[in-house]
Amino acid sequence: MDYLAAFSQWGFLMAFLYCLVSSINKDNKSPVYLSALMLCSYIFSSYLKLLENLYLNWALYDFITIVALLSLQHLIVFKRTKAFLFLILALTANAVLTLLLYYDLYVLYNFEPWWYWSVYSIGVNVIDVLMMLSLVVNQLKSNRLIEKL
Repeated sequence: MDYLAAFSQWGFLMAFLYCLVSSINKDNKSPVYLSALMLCSYIFSSYLKLLENLYLNWALYDFITIVALLSLQHLIVFKRTKAFLFLILALTANAVLTLLLYYDLYVLYNFEPWWYWSVYSIGVNVIDVLMMLSLVVNQLKSNRLIEKL
């Protein structure tokens, strides 16, 4: 699990650095702010435990990140782009998957592996990679390197 957390942090760091470097001398800094917020969220969730249970902690950080995204968008810190909307959707999906796994393990006391555990493991990691890619594609679109997305 530590390797997956490190990979997620590295991926969001690379997305942030790419957005930062490619936004030099540009007016639109929204992709930088989006990627910085996602990077901070994933780093803080690995080192600052707000709750005892790991799964509840991850879900809480997802919800905190969603609230931060919506608040900053409301304050017009960044624009509502497709990447912004995808991040909201992906973080919601991650939180729901995590809460369902928590419910399965700690409320139903199900410790027998079943198909949902595989869906969770693959789903959360694929969603994380898609969020990283959406930040990079958003920056490419912002730089007009990709026109029709």
